[in-house]
Amino acid sequence: MPILTEAEKLQLCLERDRLLCSSEFARSPTMSKLLRFLVDHKLLEETTPLTAYAVAVDGLGRDDSFDTQIDSYPRVQIGRLRRMLDHFYLREKSESRLFIPYQHYEIILGENESASATEDVPDEALVSVEGPAARPVELDGASSSLGGQTRRIRPVYMLVVLAAVVLLAAGTFYYLQKNDGVTAAASATTIAYPAIVVKETEGIVDPESRAKIAMAHSYLVGTLEKFDQVRIFEEDAGQAHPSQYFLESSILNDSADRVQLRLVASDTREVIWSSRIEMTSTASREAELDQAVIEIAGSYGKIAQHELSKYRDDFAPGYPCLLQFHQYMRYRDSANLEPVLLCMDSSAQRYPNDAYLMSMLAIAKNVAKQFGVEDKIAGSGKDFAVRAAKLDNNSASATFAIAQSAFYEGDCRRGVSWGERAVSLNPLNSRIMGYLGIYMLTCGMPEGEAYATKALQMDSNADLAVAAVVAMQKLRRGEAKAAQELSSKYMDSVPGSAVGLEISYILSSAMLGEKEEARKAWRLLAERSGFPETAEPRVVLNKWIGNPRLRRELEADFKKAKLY
Repeated sequence: MPILTEAEKLQLCLERDRLLCSSEFARSPTMSKLLRFLVDHKLLEETTPLTAYAVAVDGLGRDDSFDTQIDSYPRVQIGRLRRMLDHFYLREKSESRLFIPYQHYEIILGENESASATEDVPDEALVSVEGPAARPVELDGASSSLGGQTRRIRPVYMLVVLAAVVLLAAGTFYYLQKNDGVTAAASATTIAYPAIVVKETEGIVDPESRAKIAMAHSYLVGTLEKFDQVRIFEEDAGQAHPSQYFLESSILNDSADRVQLRLVASDTREVIWSSRIEMTSTASREAELDQAVIEIAGSYGKIAQHELSKYRDDFAPGYPCLLQFHQYMRYRDSANLEPVLLCMDSSAQRYPNDAYLMSMLAIAKNVAKQFGVEDKIAGSGKDFAVRAAKLDNNSASATFAIAQSAFYEGDCRRGVSWGERAVSLNPLNSRIMGYLGIYMLTCGMPEGEAYATKALQMDSNADLAVAAVVAMQKLRRGEAKAAQELSSKYMDSVPGSAVGLEISYILSSAMLGEKEEARKAWRLLAERSGFPETAEPRVVLNKWIGNPRLRRELEADFKKAKLY
């Protein structure tokens, strides 16, 4: 392992301090602690390899009984830190960066290739799922390479860097001042999303139970962080984080086989949501935690619903507008289309550096274009998508905005490629999963139905358009009863807001020989559309169905149904 020069040690310390001053690390004391540990270890220049046990015990504060054979906690946390580093340096223009090679625990100083790589984002290679690659910096003619470390870390590195202490102090002050300015500027141009403090479970005595709960906690935090419309903080005894919600947990038996999760409003202590999680196996634990995360953080989850109650008719720029946009996308209430588009346009002007907003603007622009009101939002959908991806290449929503832009341009191959990347970034986002399925089916790819069906299975609040498409696919295969039942289920949950489901219900009822039921449903749809029940299906369909090919297919289906 090459010996670090004093200049290299100084740069390591400067990069560490710059990261610790960022908003991402300010929200996560665990990641801050781990970053300090890895940099301190690097400065010691030990030769013994750093182990998962050392990361867990020395770096993350687990006790000496920690067992790496049954607990993947250090590996999971290293993965989180790796993603946070990639995210931070994507938007930074510095020449150097810190990164952690895959399958290693050592932190390395390298060149920040992502800064120049994203100045002009190529259509075919906008961002990678894993984040930008970095190569080690050449140090005195030799590459920085992986070396060994000791298991136990002592704070003696200060002796090593004593010669550079004056320069370090000056440089750190500069970066602190510089980063404070950047953070303040960024916060003024990004939206304040609801914040959740994830609290650790207390009162666990048994070491195996503690390990089980630690794994669940880590999994829960890491999964929640993939959702763009919430901000996740870990509990820190030394620092109080301003938050709207607490996610609390308690064990229901000594073996920690069952855990109670509660989402609590921080101001009123009202329990917004609660659920019991079975911890008997890794599979059951992760499956139930996944479901909990969807119910909490999804676009129509408990937090969104609770926040919407505060902003019921509020179209103010920023978060209230996004809530209204999500409501429109789910229910497609035409009366709300124009006010939603106008407030999204205002939001774009006020919050130009918000990645999630930019990704939603890409969708909003394409929706506006579909209904001939694209002038309501200044800019192009593709430009919004590219901006979103530049701001946050780890965002599933930003990545899917690129996918949607490709689909709208008729590039199905590239759309699927980016859509699948988005799904891999957040497999629990039902909106992304469902719409990828819709777009694939529109492209003539029958495998898209699996994506749409999975979206419905994992999220009972999935967009109604997804349910309508799945029902239509069943109808196409002659599964009239299944199509009717699916359509009826979602129509009953939100009556009067699901045209695609109504059409599927009408056609499936007719196919089953229930002509009177089909005619009754048709009369209701025609009246709601502003037409008499004698109106031709073509007239009604033209009002609701933007896709010409689909409209023609449905007209043919109505003729076959012989309702007139």
